[in-house]
This record gives sequence, C-alpha cells and structure tokens, in this order.
Amino acid sequence: MTQDSRRSQDWPERTEAFLRASRNPYDLLVEDESPSLLDLGAGDLSFAEELTAQYLPRLRQQRKTLTLHCVDRLQPGSQFGGPLHVPPHRLQALQSQEGLQFKFWGGQDMFDAHVLAAARSRYTLVTCHAPATPTFAYEPTRVSRDAIERHLRSTKGEYRVVREAGEAALEVLHGGRSLLFPPWKFEVRGPLALLDFMRRRALAMVLSSVDRDVFWEMLSQVAADPRARPRDTILTPAVLPAIFGDAYARLMALPVGSSAVLADLMTLRDDIPPVLEPPTPPYRFRYAEVRRGAVFGGLPAGQTARRFSSMKEEVPPWMLTLVPDA
Repeated sequence: MTQDSRRSQDWPERTEAFLRASRNPYDLLVEDESPSLLDLGAGDLSFAEELTAQYLPRLRQQRKTLTLHCVDRLQPGSQFGGPLHVPPHRLQALQSQEGLQFKFWGGQDMFDAHVLAAARSRYTLVTCHAPATPTFAYEPTRVSRDAIERHLRSTKGEYRVVREAGEAALEVLHGGRSLLFPPWKFEVRGPLALLDFMRRRALAMVLSSVDRDVFWEMLSQVAADPRARPRDTILTPAVLPAIFGDAYARLMALPVGSSAVLADLMTLRDDIPPVLEPPTPPYRFRYAEVRRGAVFGGLPAGQTARRFSSMKEEVPPWMLTLVPDA
C-alpha cells in the first residue's frame, strides 16, 4: 500500500483485502508508506507505549516514521481519573522516541473543532479502546434524553454536578456511597457520533474492549434492519435476543479469542446517517469484523484491556474492526 494508494479510490478495497488476510489490523502500519494512528480516549498512554514498542523497530528498519496522535478528555492534574492519568515518564519517553512523530492532546474533547484542526485529515488507523459508558452507550437519535436519564438514575443512582476542592465533578450516589467523576462522565454523545468521527479520518478503525452496552448500541446502528433500532428502548440483556435474533445467538456463542465477519451474521446498513459537521452523504462500512475478548496474542493492548480479566462483574468485551467506504 503506497502513499498514493491511500489517496486513490481503491484504498477501501485494498484495506479490506489486507484485513481479511491478516489477523492483526495494526500490521497495516507496516504496509503503509506513511503509517499513522489516531488514538481516541488514550487514557494513560499504555496502549501507545505497547504499540510503539512493537512497531517502531520494524518501521525504523523500513526507514519509515510513525505518526501517533493521542487525545483524551481527562484534564492532566485533575484529582479525578486515578490510574487513567498519564505517568510523566511514559509521556516523556514517547516524546523522545526516534522515528516517532508524537502528539498528545490532554484535557481535550475530541469533538472540539480546534483539536480537529491540528489533526491529520486521514490516518492509517483510528482507534478507540474501551469507548466510554454511558457516553457512547445510548444513541440520542433513537433514545430520548428523558429515557436515558431515567435509565441512568435507576441503574447508576442519583447524580448531580458539584464542586470538590475547587474542581467541578459529577457526584453519583451508588450503593450507599458517594462517587466522584469528571463532570462530563454522563454526557451522552452516542455511537453515531463516534463512528462518524472515526470513519472520516480512517483507512481502518479499531474499537477494542467495547463493553456490552456500547457494543449492542453500536451494532444496532450498523444493522440494516430498522427493527434493531426500536424507539426509546434501552438495549438491556433482556431485549437483545428478540431484537437481534440469530445474530445475537451466534455472537454470544463466540468463544473468547474467536472472530466473525459481521456481514455473515446480518445485513449491514448502507445508509448510516452522519451526525457531525460538515454534512456528508450517508455512509457504510464495507467490512466489519467482530472479536470476543479484551487481549489478543500479537496485538498491542493498554492497561484497561488487561484489567478486564480481573473485573468480576464484567462479561467479556468485544473488538470491532471496520473499513469505511470511500
């Protein structure tokens, strides 16, 4: 895959062909003449650290420079976020790597216009690891704000914005405890916004460590059958079998570590509506692969993915690899 082919009309076909033949989507970086990756919700940069450790030596041998851009909304120095903050030594190491053009936007909403202006128009890969719940777990074009808020209050507890030591925070009363989070924790953007953002900038997209709520809401938006998008219905485990039918049964039967091509399980939507500016025509994904699990052999992973095995209340997460059409 040459730099010219990235700008040609056949790059979606070439990218799909590569991913069908490869078990590792990150190997696209080795194939591309101008390898680049945008990581959304980059957290503590542990994924970036693993990625560069695995791929920089190979790219240096090819005399290529890797562009790695990372965005995270957590404000550096905030009292909230705990282990998701970036250790200074990791940030400094990434900033000083030979053969790496690295930039980290901390304390930035990826949807902010000035972040977009500083980013590249196209990346080999755009990734999002553990897309946030509830931010991307409910689609506001399908589920009303009232329905979302009722569900959050019934499952998470009462919540309100407060100030703690001079900093805004979201206080959630859950299980008799008062829990504090960044003030935007319960802002809902929906999967359509995330998919739209990623597909505008990616040859291929990887969403990993996707939890149950985000995964099924996302699948409801890429499924062709409009019955997968019932109005004002929260996609709880109780309703998923009826909504997704055979596709649900086959996906739930996937062993951890296994994968399936989504088009083999359901018809994919060819008119996904864009929700971001500037307006574009409806779009589709020409290739979509689903894997079950958080960590896969040979694929770089961050600390969030590696913690899933110790999260007793969490079911195995999902990974989605998507190729947007031109």
